[in-house]
Amino acid sequence: MKAYGIYYQNLNEITNLAKKNPKAALKTLCNEFESLIWYEILKNFDQSMFKSNLFPETLEKKIYQDFLYQEIGRNVSGRPGSLGDYLYQNLLKSAYLKNKIEKSDK
Repeated sequence: MKAYGIYYQNLNEITNLAKKNPKAALKTLCNEFESLIWYEILKNFDQSMFKSNLFPETLEKKIYQDFLYQEIGRNVSGRPGSLGDYLYQNLLKSAYLKNKIEKSDK
């Protein structure tokens, strides 16, 4: 199975976005980070549950669950008051990013 994360194509898109609009790129990265955390929580929660032989573990089921957890992570992340929003607000206050954002606004 493919590991979850920011894929190379998405990373190029975010890099291009950062050149045009650093705030939007930062928001996207914070949301991706939060969705990754939610994915890991759901995956580890599923692994910690007792499994019965009533529904056998097939490759198809594992792939479906993996995609399901990814989508749940993406849908839950980025809401107001969430971890991604908290990270975004605090990273905006950092001196390094303030300088980068001010330079791009000019």
